[in-house]
Amino acid sequence: MKIWRIVTVLAGPLLFGHPAWAQQPDYQTGMIPAPHISLPAGKDLAAMVFLISNGQGWGEREEAQAKALVEAGAAVVGVDFPSYMRALAEDQGDCVYMISDVEDISQQVQRRVGNPVYRHPIVAGIGEGGALALAMISQSPLVTIGQAVAVDPAAGIPLAKELCTPASKENLGARTIYGFQDGPLPAEVTVALTQGADPAGVAHAQKLKQEHPDVQIQQIPGTADAAFMNLLTEQISRGRKSDQPLELPLTVLEAAPVMNTMAVVFSGDGGWRDIDSEVGGYLQKQGIPTVGIDSLRYFWSERQPQEVANDLSRIMSTYRRQWGVSNVILIGYSFGADVLPAAYNLLPEADKRRIRQISLLALSKEVDYEISVTGWLGVAGDGKGGDTVAEIAKIDPHLVQCVYGTDEDDDPCPDLKARGVETVPIEGGHHFDEDYEALGKRIVESLLTRLKK
Repeated sequence: MKIWRIVTVLAGPLLFGHPAWAQQPDYQTGMIPAPHISLPAGKDLAAMVFLISNGQGWGEREEAQAKALVEAGAAVVGVDFPSYMRALAEDQGDCVYMISDVEDISQQVQRRVGNPVYRHPIVAGIGEGGALALAMISQSPLVTIGQAVAVDPAAGIPLAKELCTPASKENLGARTIYGFQDGPLPAEVTVALTQGADPAGVAHAQKLKQEHPDVQIQQIPGTADAAFMNLLTEQISRGRKSDQPLELPLTVLEAAPVMNTMAVVFSGDGGWRDIDSEVGGYLQKQGIPTVGIDSLRYFWSERQPQEVANDLSRIMSTYRRQWGVSNVILIGYSFGADVLPAAYNLLPEADKRRIRQISLLALSKEVDYEISVTGWLGVAGDGKGGDTVAEIAKIDPHLVQCVYGTDEDDDPCPDLKARGVETVPIEGGHHFDEDYEALGKRIVESLLTRLKK
């Protein structure tokens, strides 16, 4: 029988209730009050589940569900629906944003478990809990939540304060019903409906499906509890199987090549989303097929520089053949920019000859080869991986494009100009004022210049 561990943590100054946990690090839980955190034995985590209680709150039913999920290999963060709603209602912001707490706790828990592969969290619940899981998807960025599972969800959530989302919203008495944002779903969404489902909740699910055909609606015989556990254990089983290309966390953006060039993009430490996804999408539209590497997942466990170079070589070789191109542009953002210079220097010479441009966006002076939770929170890493500027000095400066935000005081890019590196100042800070199309345009313009030489 597997051993499982339960820790309940308190918001604010956090203390564990049992002396056995006195030496364990505290969880920072944000607006989620006293979540019930259950960890499986070992480090082979199959899933990360945020289990949201029904309207009656966390009780024996949820404890039994959490225990079964942990036995199946998941870490579980139990959320008491009534107390969470009260905490959200008391938030002083103009609107409520839940996803940062979910992602932060997910990273803290998984770092504590020590699992080698980061698992994007599943948000799941029955009734009121299912409604909240769907509301979370209404404000989630891409590639942040892995999946939402809602069984017999209520229609909307009983929260007068608005969620931070551009998605549609409709007031229904004391409840607010949220749609999803335009564009692709940010996560898989599965809604299971039993014969006991609330008709208003069914209508809401059907409207979500009508507006977003990728929403999965299943009519399930039997009880809501049985359907819920079957869906989650199925997801846990799926989590043990990898369907990733080359067994790496890649996003492949196909395009008919128009420049005889492909791109490899290393994301920032938040994973493949926002700036990384937008720049990758821009390259794809310009006829540059692109492979994106999710740094959050790839560097969740520490990598060695040569290992990174070997994987980069495999990616280049595989997709150059697949797309029939001769040239490669390497792009890295933030954490991804920091690891690129050393990776390039360790490539075989034949691979180096294929690379026509190295674009480093929001570069730091030091490099790490493992994602740090404190780094994701905005605290600098320890830089044990070396000096990025020293690695850049080993590269032909005419290959390198260094892009920096003018509000960044410690970016090394300006100092590289004297060495012959192309330096590109863009107004804004670390995210370049979120004008990602303009950023992509600067990258492609420089690439076209280099391809003509």
